[in-house]
Amino acid sequence: MSAQVGDVVTGKVVKLQDFGAFVEIDAETTGLVHISEVHRDFVDNIHAYLTEGQEVEVKVVGIKEDGRIDLSIKRAEPDWSDEPKPRPTAKVDKEFNQRLRKFMHQSDMIQGEVRKRKRST
Repeated sequence: MSAQVGDVVTGKVVKLQDFGAFVEIDAETTGLVHISEVHRDFVDNIHAYLTEGQEVEVKVVGIKEDGRIDLSIKRAEPDWSDEPKPRPTAKVDKEFNQRLRKFMHQSDMIQGEVRKRKRST
């Protein structure tokens, strides 16, 4: 096998399963593209994205000790980034927090008054 982790190669889909596609990348080497690695969007039906005999660009993402090869179609795209996109952080709204604290305090006071009235009756 000449492919190394990180290589992007052209392969041929040789078999489709519900869990993924087996892609032949050379005469002796076949790897698996898991269904989660087929497209950026959620893939429910792999047959809607791939067909047997189709040529695809794949990236070698892993080679296991037993020789099995993990491939990815979505990571082979030129604009794919393995780095996670930073999540937007929410700004702390101090004014909202103050209003919420005041509301909670008043609510506790009202509940306390209700309990006192119930005890006294």
